[in-house]
Amino acid sequence: MNFLISIILTIVIISIGRNFIKTHSKLCYILSAIISIVLIIASYSGVLSNVSPFVKAHILPIFTKSAFATSLFVVVMYTGALKNGSKLMKILMPIRAELSIIASILTLAHNIIFGKYHFVTLFTDPKSMSLNMLLAAIISVVLIAIMLPLMITSFTSIRKKMKYKSWKKIQRFAYVFYGLIYVHIMLIMVPVAKTGNTQYIINVLIYSLVFLIYAVMRINKALNKKSSTKFQTV
Repeated sequence: MNFLISIILTIVIISIGRNFIKTHSKLCYILSAIISIVLIIASYSGVLSNVSPFVKAHILPIFTKSAFATSLFVVVMYTGALKNGSKLMKILMPIRAELSIIASILTLAHNIIFGKYHFVTLFTDPKSMSLNMLLAAIISVVLIAIMLPLMITSFTSIRKKMKYKSWKKIQRFAYVFYGLIYVHIMLIMVPVAKTGNTQYIINVLIYSLVFLIYAVMRINKALNKKSSTKFQTV
């Protein structure tokens, strides 16, 4: 449910504030960084363990478990799968890079918060981890390694200094990034969902549906582009 709530929140924010995000992108990055720092400090200091059960169950996971950041990445990836020239693409494309940067900043907070246990264990005592959590932690490291170059090259000032082919080559790793996000999430959620946890079952279904639809849309767009190019060369 946290992911569904995050998607709804993301849609509302974009609908109301897309012009603000574009015009005041630096302010949005600073706000995202402040939220991230506050969450990290609160987590490491133990403050988060003292919040009310409602906040702990329904508010914090949206940020600490990266549900909101993932919903932003979902918008970013769907934008690339939309039909060129479509109304929705025209709305989302101008803020695609900004959303990606904001999502990356918030995701780093998620990794720092959970990394204090999972990353430390991964590098000091990996044998103590269950197989699914071990794989999830390894994938997290790979995701960070892919995300950082994607984030850095999403800044307009950086992109302008790069050759288009070099920039495009880096950005193509986004497809690997999206796929690994899904695998990472499933490694964590599926074992819990198998125990009968309703919330995790719903989350698994929603994540799977969202990523499956994206895959179909993106493959379909690629095939249509290939067919169009082949037709023009005949």
